[in-house]
Order: sequence, then C-alpha cells, then structure tokens
Amino acid sequence: MVNSFSHLFWSEWKNLFANKTIRNILFLVPLIYLTMFGFLYSEKKVMEIPTVMVDADQTELSRELYRTFEVDHTFRITSIVGTEEEAMKMVDKGEANIALIIPAGLEKDVKAGREAEVLTVIDGSNIMISNTAVRAANTAIKSVSAGTTLKKMEALGGWGEEGKNMFTGIDYRYRVLYNPTFSYLSFMVFGLAGTVLQQVLFLGIVLSVAQQKEEGTWKDTLSRHSFFAITVSKLLPYFLAGTLNMFLAFTLMLKGFDIPYYGSTFDLMLLATMFNLAVLAIGYAISFVSSSQLQATQIGMMIAVPSFMLSGYTWPLMSMPTGIVAIAKSLPLTYFLNGVREILTKGHGLSAVMNDFVVLGFMTLIGLFAAYLIYLLQIRKMKGKVREQTAVEI
Repeated sequence: MVNSFSHLFWSEWKNLFANKTIRNILFLVPLIYLTMFGFLYSEKKVMEIPTVMVDADQTELSRELYRTFEVDHTFRITSIVGTEEEAMKMVDKGEANIALIIPAGLEKDVKAGREAEVLTVIDGSNIMISNTAVRAANTAIKSVSAGTTLKKMEALGGWGEEGKNMFTGIDYRYRVLYNPTFSYLSFMVFGLAGTVLQQVLFLGIVLSVAQQKEEGTWKDTLSRHSFFAITVSKLLPYFLAGTLNMFLAFTLMLKGFDIPYYGSTFDLMLLATMFNLAVLAIGYAISFVSSSQLQATQIGMMIAVPSFMLSGYTWPLMSMPTGIVAIAKSLPLTYFLNGVREILTKGHGLSAVMNDFVVLGFMTLIGLFAAYLIYLLQIRKMKGKVREQTAVEI
C-alpha cells in the first residue's frame, strides 16, 4: 500500500510540474494577483478626495479651516464656489466627493460664544470615501476648534485675550448623500452581483469555441459557415441567458431584499445590455485563441477574478497607481459598476452614464474585430493545410 501511494504521489508531483498550464495556475497566477493587489493598495488609505469649498464667512477663521483641509492629504480642494447649491451640484455630478460649507458669520459666532458649526456634504455612494471623509473632516475641524491654531491668529492680532476667553469651539456636522446609513447591503450587493454575473457569462462564452476545438468540429464549422453566422449563433444564446440572469438578479435584490434604489430599472437594463455585449465580445475573442477548454478557463479567470477589486467600486480609482488604473479601465466591469452606482444609488439617468455606455460599446467592437481577425487567420491557415495535402496527394 505504501509503495502504491508513493508511486502515485511522485507520479502526480511530476505531472504537476510537467503540465505548463497547471504549473502556471498554481504558482504564477497567485504571484501575479498578489503583486497586483499589493500595488493596488500601496497608498494604504484613500487620499486626495476631490473637495469643493463654500466660504461664506471670508474671515481669518474660515481661511484657517481652508488651510487645515488643504494640508491634509485626505482632501484635495479642487474648487471654491459661492453658494451651497453650486457645491451640491458638483457633488451630484461627481465633480467632487465632498462639499465643505463654511457659513457666514462663523467667526463672529465663535467670538461671541454662540453656537457655530461647519458642514460637510459627502457623496456616500462609496463607503470607503464616505467613512474616510467623515473621520478626516472631524479631525481637521476639531484641530481648529480645540485652539491649535489660536496662537497663530493671536500673532496676527485677530482676537486677543477677549476672543481667547470667549472661544467656545466649532461643531462639526455632516450630511451623507445616497447612503446616509452607511449600509453595506446597499453598497456591496450591487457590486458583487455585477461581478458574479460577469464571471458566469465570461466563463460560458470562453468555452464555446474551445469546446468545439477539443471535439474536433471547429474546422468543419469554419469551412461551412461565415463569421457573421458563427458569431450570432455563438453569442445570442449567451446574450439571452445573461440578460435573463441580469433581470432576475436585480429584481431579487431590489424587490426580494428591499434594497433602496432611486433610478430607472429600464436605464439599468439598457446599460446591462451593453455590458453583456462587451463581456461576450471579449470572451469570444479569447475563445478563438484558446486551444483547449482548460486554457480558455485559465485566461478567462485571469481577467474575471480581479475585476471587482480593480473596478473602483470599493477602492476608488483615484487612490490606485497609474498602471493599475490603466488595467482597471480596460475591464468592462469598471464601467458597468460605475453605471450601476450612478443609476441605482444616485438616481441619475442615461446622460450620467453615457461615457460608460460608449466605452462598453467600443469594447464590444474591439472584441468582435479581434475575433474576426483571428477567424481570418484560422481560415487562411486551414486553407493552406488543405492546399499542402492536395499537393502531396498529387
């Protein structure tokens, strides 16, 4: 029994290293993923959050608040506007994630010992950003409120002893838009659903051509049918299945789990349609170049598995290194989940996701064009072999 086990063990061990595909999956793929994820979180925390400021006070205290936020690497003040309405519009459009609202009369109220407060309006569609923003803004305002900058203002002759005695501090208030309760159900489930739906659709389509290659029927299909006929017959069943899955999944989430949403489900399904087409086109091209189902699965998993981490849905793109951002922007899930956030979480219409819509359409064309080029090469190669065989027979 021991000899039998030893023989089987060493035989399998040798096969493991002899099989290039299995060897790569076991040793190379984890190394690639871990390196990628290490770079992904290299910033260690969310930084440089775009912030718009409204300074209705225009005093030394409001300027001190500005300087405090300016030197804090968590924030990046991108613009200063005149009214709260303008700031709110910028947050709603995604031009800023935080609005810092300094009301008129802030310094006067503080010096008089009256209640004074500073407000931040935060885009809560990404919990990573909203949690970080609340903590950092609270710390920044408390540092001013506690009087850490009071000596600096006294040196400028601003308040003197009378102001120092009456300094009562600044209250921090925040308002979180879109997800005010910081619900992980509202946040995570949409992203995970998109990831799962992409993965099953992707793996299904990458195996379509590879399966025929293993069965030996692919060459016959190439010789008998046009690229258009092959493509439509391959993609249409998966497209219908993917669309049905998308409809059922989001219906279950929105109705079954009663997750709050604010946008149009019709707009969501339009975006989902383009997303499914992009995933199918890319998977279809991969299927053409794969020699076996195992290889097709390997390539498909290499793309699908890290997609959620790289999509910017949880860890924002602005906190990723440039090289990782380039990879993230080449994945269809990045644009789909951004669209889901805009439509369902923020309640925006198609105009807000038009860029995502266009990019997904472009990915679809690129994938189909790549598949067509590979199709032409395989046809030429097949015809060349036929001519060689004919020449040998003659």
